[in-house]
Amino acid sequence: MNRFYFVLLASSLFIGCQSPNEYTIVGDLGKENDGKKVYLRIENEQGILQDVDSCAVKEGKFEFEGEVPELDIYTVSVDELSMVMNIILEPGTISVRFAKKPGDRPKVEGTPYNNELQAFKEKYTKFDAAIFEYQKKNFDKFQKAEKEKDSVTMKKLYAEVEAISTKKFDFFRNYPAKNPTHFISAVFIQQRLFSGDTAFIALRDAYKKLDPKLKETRIGKQIEERLKSMENTRLKNQKGTSSPAVKAQDFSAKNPDGKTISLKESMGKVTLVDFWASWCPPCRKENPNVVKMYQALQPKGLAIIGVSLDTSAEAWKKAIAQDGLTWPQISNLKGWKDPIALQYKVEEIPTTLVLDAQGNIVARGLTGEALRAKIESLLP
Repeated sequence: MNRFYFVLLASSLFIGCQSPNEYTIVGDLGKENDGKKVYLRIENEQGILQDVDSCAVKEGKFEFEGEVPELDIYTVSVDELSMVMNIILEPGTISVRFAKKPGDRPKVEGTPYNNELQAFKEKYTKFDAAIFEYQKKNFDKFQKAEKEKDSVTMKKLYAEVEAISTKKFDFFRNYPAKNPTHFISAVFIQQRLFSGDTAFIALRDAYKKLDPKLKETRIGKQIEERLKSMENTRLKNQKGTSSPAVKAQDFSAKNPDGKTISLKESMGKVTLVDFWASWCPPCRKENPNVVKMYQALQPKGLAIIGVSLDTSAEAWKKAIAQDGLTWPQISNLKGWKDPIALQYKVEEIPTTLVLDAQGNIVARGLTGEALRAKIESLLP
């Protein structure tokens, strides 16, 4: 009896000494890859992956062990084989399976957050598979319609592909709000914020719903800081005015036809400088309002020049045509590195500048009815 009690006590002491933060990462690459190095890495503040640990493949397997410093996203990489896998470093045993041949799907599982990550990946890839299957099934129809210049059929086929793409897009965008306890929800909010997504209200609301412990992570704190910065910018913009008599600096870039157009030559009695992009949903949503305003106020002297933060000329031109933007459009096709956007310290889009007849910036950041009211007040 005493011996049994001693065994139980020893076991409890052993368990008690184990850290609840310990992690193990295991994987199987096959004996043919023995000796190859596997790396555990994390992205630093400059966006560069830095090594945390490394090990060699032995008997086809690799293993990492350690303590979780903080819940975060890491990568497991085999450089020689061009293999990279995202994982969430959390306590427990994380199993990593790389795709070693065509048709294989990579997989990460074994811990709660990684199981959620894998479930997301599987659902997300179904959309890609659906698009591929649709295109494969309708390939002959695409070719025939294109050859015969059958615009009706082409439009129908593109619309059906776009419908699948929209479902995929919506699934990704709505994921954080619908899954506030999942760590990848925080990752997705961070990615959207730092890639220039301007859906401030939606992202702020999704952040508010996050599990409190996710808000305490490195990524959670970055989100909070970024949202505060955006909120401060919005509050300044809502005032609608800039310092008195601040003249807009001239700029120029090429239009879709390759012709260089400047602000100076585009000026009217009132001029609207509209920073936007084809990939920006809030911009595309605002475009119909700007079109209506332009149609009504252009005869009175309103001029608009659009500055796009696109990187794809094709997407930019397509959006101009789809949204019916008939005023001058220019772009350097450099995204957030656009020199005009940097010149005017544009941190979110859509961003608007309203210039009076002398070229002074009299309002910034207005949209919708507030924008139209301001412009109407400046026109005769």
